[in-house]
Amino acid sequence: MGQLAIACGGTGGHLFPGLAVAEAMRGRGHEVSYFVSEKAVDRRALRGAGEEEHGVPIPAVGWGGVGGAGHFAVQFISAVRRAGEEMRRRKIGALLGMGGFISAAAVGAARVASIPYFLHESNAVPGRATRLLARGAEKVFVGFSECEKGLGGVTASVSGTPVRNRLGRMQKEEALKKLGLHPRRRVVAVLGGSQGAKGLNEAMLRGLEALKRESEHLQILHLAGEAHAEKVRKGYEGSGFHAVVMGFCDEMEAVYGAAEVVVARAGAGTLAELAACQVPAILVPFPAAAGDHQTANARAYAKRGAAEVVAEKNLGGAELGQRIATLMAEPNRREEMRLRAREQDQPQAAEKIAEVISGIL
Repeated sequence: MGQLAIACGGTGGHLFPGLAVAEAMRGRGHEVSYFVSEKAVDRRALRGAGEEEHGVPIPAVGWGGVGGAGHFAVQFISAVRRAGEEMRRRKIGALLGMGGFISAAAVGAARVASIPYFLHESNAVPGRATRLLARGAEKVFVGFSECEKGLGGVTASVSGTPVRNRLGRMQKEEALKKLGLHPRRRVVAVLGGSQGAKGLNEAMLRGLEALKRESEHLQILHLAGEAHAEKVRKGYEGSGFHAVVMGFCDEMEAVYGAAEVVVARAGAGTLAELAACQVPAILVPFPAAAGDHQTANARAYAKRGAAEVVAEKNLGGAELGQRIATLMAEPNRREEMRLRAREQDQPQAAEKIAEVISGIL
């Protein structure tokens, strides 16, 4: 069968949906390898998924790059060359780009080698790489229908954002035990994304005062990011809450399985996982996201009632804690949010993409 390369590194939002497509492609008998960044988060995620040997790190800088356009060009050419060498060595028959700089470099190599490529854009607002590369793609898949209007007239296929098969399958009792949580206290999970979220971390700590009355019945699982975990851990000391603080977690199926409510950024991958696991959410979009795409994601996801959305600038005091307390006190509303999340789940997203790609491999 054919050889597929998936360019999906840089953030968990690019990488984890790529891993989900890989599962579907291998189920059809194809071989898969990955182009990722040199970031530690990519290596850790691949290692946690048992995929480290299939990952090919290529050089990456942000658009424009530190050092100006000349430095960016040198880095980009280096990344294209590295990707091209690997494509020839692995006899790649098709490429799937999941967005970001890594996709741009890998697609550049595919174009030079006349290898067909596909794109997937998870966000409601397409990123620069997707906008620039869409016209040459065999097919552009999108997670939100709202994305298509930003593609400059290119017709897209609304596939949804792929999630890994294991998500949504862990029972609460098992999840609580695996994460070292109290078996009879309800869980609020705070997710800062694959690299953490300083503003979200601080808003949660400020909000603890508004949750004081719930401290005997509530516990907090906080994924703070490796760089912030120790500071956040200290922030919970003396608060009266049972809190488990982690920098990163390889077992998100346990996190979603344990959580009664999730507080999270609004990356498209996170939203797809929330829908797959049917967890009520309070979304705090990252305010500096390119094109404010996280706000667009959050609004697209929440418009049917699956989540609340609040801007980080409105969380200067204990407001986040107040929102959590209100939602935890309304079981009927949480159940309604679960139903609305289920309606947005697209469990066949990876299979839809795999079916189309398999047609040319």
